[in-house]
Amino acid sequence: MPAMTTSHTISVAVALTAMALVSSSATSDARVSAPPARTESVTSIHDERAARPPAATRVAPHTYRWPVKPFDRQHPVRAFFGDPRIANHGRSRQFHFGVDISAPNGTPVYATITGRVWIHPLHATTIAVVGSDSVEHSYWHVVPVVRTGDRAIAYRTVLGHIEEPYGHVHFSERRDGRYLNPLRHGALGPFADHTHPQVLSLRAERGDLLVQVADETPLAVPRPWHDLPVMPSLVRWRLLAASGRPVSGWSTVVDFRLTIPSASEFDRTWAPGATQNHVRAPGRYRLFLARDLDAHALRGRVVEIAVSDSRGNATWARFAAVGLLSGA
Repeated sequence: MPAMTTSHTISVAVALTAMALVSSSATSDARVSAPPARTESVTSIHDERAARPPAATRVAPHTYRWPVKPFDRQHPVRAFFGDPRIANHGRSRQFHFGVDISAPNGTPVYATITGRVWIHPLHATTIAVVGSDSVEHSYWHVVPVVRTGDRAIAYRTVLGHIEEPYGHVHFSERRDGRYLNPLRHGALGPFADHTHPQVLSLRAERGDLLVQVADETPLAVPRPWHDLPVMPSLVRWRLLAASGRPVSGWSTVVDFRLTIPSASEFDRTWAPGATQNHVRAPGRYRLFLARDLDAHALRGRVVEIAVSDSRGNATWARFAAVGLLSGA
């Protein structure tokens, strides 16, 4: 599997020479929306071809099904891979290493691979099943009816029931010591997503360039976790001349299509003010686009940002940099 490419601290000066140019083609459904604060204008363009995953990850069939019945039907996912996770009054910060599948409390949770059961010694409601190829599927917030050492059979063995009051099972996949995105092509399925992520704002604060992004869930999530955002899988940016000609290559801010960074990268990825979802308090997905930027390098430029999900649905947004200079 390809290694994740991430750049968290690229300045505008570095971005002028970073990476090879990636061409982009606008579609006929381009629209101009109201500009976010401190920008002159922003254009958002939907294009399903933009920022597609590499060919190696565009595998149509899925290799395992859902851990709750019906196994062959897509279920609502209320939190995506890579979402920010902040706990213990901010002392614990990490990237969400799985997906949260909504289901009522008490719902039976089934093994999705065949293998040996392991129950976390410090978290009695965390169950893992390790397959013969050392792939591990784990299920959190599940009251177990199995014990460590038991053999689980995929889609036949009930591991336990969703613990009250969580209303979801956190599902993770791990291989060779790293967590993988269950919603990538060829993993959990069936899964379809036809929504488009959004670029909500671009701001210059304290010499840094910050972007706020969001995506929506492909299926409605039950109350009270309804209408809350999720995190796009890929965020990239580059500079354009006023004419639209690229003057820098694409720089990757985050790429969660396959895996996630270590928790030590959290503060270099998420900008101040980033929050996770809470009931009736939508999360704010604010990222460092560039650090220690040179405001003069933005003069006469347009900042183009591309965001996409694990299925390649993408939006491009263009911001006239003149509106950022006063804040830089």
